[in-house]
Amino acid sequence: MSATKLLVLGIVHLSGGAHGYQVRSELQSWGAESWAKIKPGSIYHALKKAAADGLLTEHAEPGNSGPERVLYRATARGRDEMVKLVRDGLRRTHDPDMLNASIAMLPMLTRTDAIAQVNERVARLEAELVEQAKWREHPNRDAPEHVRDQAELWAGHARTELEWAKSLSKRLSEGAYTMADDPGSWRTVHDPLKMRF
Repeated sequence: MSATKLLVLGIVHLSGGAHGYQVRSELQSWGAESWAKIKPGSIYHALKKAAADGLLTEHAEPGNSGPERVLYRATARGRDEMVKLVRDGLRRTHDPDMLNASIAMLPMLTRTDAIAQVNERVARLEAELVEQAKWREHPNRDAPEHVRDQAELWAGHARTELEWAKSLSKRLSEGAYTMADDPGSWRTVHDPLKMRF
């Protein structure tokens, strides 16, 4: 749910206000159903829940030729929650859906904050790899052999992710992407509807 919540809050915020079908359409155009495992129904549920929790406001508008539509807008609490979720997703390991959602919303953070969160992920991955190496050197003799192979697979994934995270941190340090404290960011553009994702 956190990945869906983050993406929904992010899309609503960046658009300056959106209807449910617009959020769904935007996320579908990003392919979020495959990399964040988002289902259309979960988008509408996340919108309603975020509104109930005070993260979004709901404004009823007349429909074109049918029932009223609901326009969602992010509240200050919603923006704070969005930033918190991006930070958590960048540093937390073993949650690929949340990592993917956080990468999609990476520009919500200031450059310094993003680098700090990615570097925290690097530190956590390095520590986990040390523990994995110890376990592989002295495995529990009662552990089935195939579980040892599973540990090798995880270590391979962690090494690849570690290399990626170090590369992202370096690119951010070199000025990659328009971050929240850069000119032209979501914080500096007066009309969010003019921003392109």
